[in-house]
Amino acid sequence: MKSENEILVSKQKEILSFRDLAEGTITTYISYLTQFIEWVETELSGKALRDVSYPEIRSYIDYLRTVRKIGNRTINVHIAQLHHLFHYVLKRDWDKYEVPFLRYDTALPNVPTVAEMNAIIDSITNIKHKAEIALLYSSGIRVGELCHLHCEDIYMSKNCIFISRSKNRSERYAILSEKALRILIDYIRQEYPSATHKDWLFPGQKPDSCISEQSVRNVFNKALQCAGLTDRSFVLHSCRHAFGLHLYEAGTDIITIKEALGHKSLASTEVYLTLGIGNGRSVKSPYDLS
Repeated sequence: MKSENEILVSKQKEILSFRDLAEGTITTYISYLTQFIEWVETELSGKALRDVSYPEIRSYIDYLRTVRKIGNRTINVHIAQLHHLFHYVLKRDWDKYEVPFLRYDTALPNVPTVAEMNAIIDSITNIKHKAEIALLYSSGIRVGELCHLHCEDIYMSKNCIFISRSKNRSERYAILSEKALRILIDYIRQEYPSATHKDWLFPGQKPDSCISEQSVRNVFNKALQCAGLTDRSFVLHSCRHAFGLHLYEAGTDIITIKEALGHKSLASTEVYLTLGIGNGRSVKSPYDLS
């Protein structure tokens, strides 16, 4: 990469860091910008970024779609980073009508049944790993929230879990299941008796580190194999979807589910209305009422 472009990347990263975005988010955004710069240096003979035209940018978007086969939702993130580069770093006007965001299809998530979730958890023999997946499903917390739990965040007397900094940057309490708590207590007694209130609930391999998201993901994928469910296309986030859907199927109102999941907008929770109907939630057709 040309030195002048490296300077622009550095400026972009500085602004993203100033916005206090998560480190992983910044890394992803910078990788998208780097891909665009490499394309410009290769396909446009190293043309200065500030001189790249809208038709050339659209050619890059078309390259992402047709050659690299990237989905429209991800391409929109690429477009957002180009907008950020041109507007905030290069101080150049950005016409959203010249490079519009792409429309994309939204598919319903594939959600395990209650029986399938129980089979997944029951198939795990390692007590620490069982506690991780049991907490994810029973509380509906995100995997990043699980990894960053401290022992003091478990409120046994109140049957809740304190989430200090969620995805939407707000504190909240999550449900602490009695069954999951029993597994958690067994884990602490058997493998972590020296744990203090300030320690990570699930420590990683390195000193003073918490378990990684990829490690939990590996546990879940192995459990899918043991439970014979690899053909169901479940992912780790399916545990969170299962929590929301199963609450809705049990009759819990959507506002309560929204708060339990820590959603900032009700629109994020409304997917369970659709999933609930598809899973047989008792909704009577008006055609059958006459």
